[in-house]
Amino acid sequence: MLKRMPRTITAEQSLKSGLFKLRDIAACAYGNGKWIQYRDAAGTCKLTMSMGEIVKNASLEDVEASKALAVLSTGTLPENGVKSMVILLVSLLEKAENLGCTEADVNAVYALLEYAAEYLPTIAKENGGELLGSVLPYMTLIKPLNKRARELGNERAAATMEYALTTLLLTFTEANGANGYGVYERMKALAPNQFFSLNQVGIERSISVDSPYTDIWTMGFDPIDGTIKDCRDMAYRDKEEDVRNVLLTVKNALQVIWNIAASL
Repeated sequence: MLKRMPRTITAEQSLKSGLFKLRDIAACAYGNGKWIQYRDAAGTCKLTMSMGEIVKNASLEDVEASKALAVLSTGTLPENGVKSMVILLVSLLEKAENLGCTEADVNAVYALLEYAAEYLPTIAKENGGELLGSVLPYMTLIKPLNKRARELGNERAAATMEYALTTLLLTFTEANGANGYGVYERMKALAPNQFFSLNQVGIERSISVDSPYTDIWTMGFDPIDGTIKDCRDMAYRDKEEDVRNVLLTVKNALQVIWNIAASL
């Protein structure tokens, strides 16, 4: 009896090309206050800073990009964070296919996205019930998701998620004229251990291994002056509901994309 090999998951090529084009549009206007110009169904040229408006109203001559818009329009878009959604979606798609992810791997990615959405209150709890801005909630999610992926026994899913979440920070900093990897390495060096407070080491002789405490990334990039600073002192905040909707919308879009067998 022949052993059935796990099937590698791939997206339909023209659809994937269209998604990359939308990602490039989102990336160039990510967190920098720049406009995006588009043409609506009536042929009128308009300006917007909202990627959600593009998805809902843009009429594109490019066939591949139109296919991508159709996929993104199948679900309910988050009220805020559509640029983040598009960048995260395409980064997950890109990394999963580069790693040769199988159906089991992508099912683990779906599970991690759901877990991330459920984990957000734990992050918000450490900042008075609020999520910091400057993509910091996404960076804080990396360690808990790596731990969860180990529990699921799926390293490829962990690598896929870490790549995509890190890409959000790189894209945000580069869209604002900074060196993405330079900012990332500095922020990473300033980030605390995310499962117990390093400050507690000097206070207690022992720390519970099952403590519910979770340190969060607080040092982030300020696009206004191009420096790294404590984001708790800045006005930028993300709504927990918005970030949750981004994560779950990405999961739903991935399921649609990987279930399209052909595109005419």
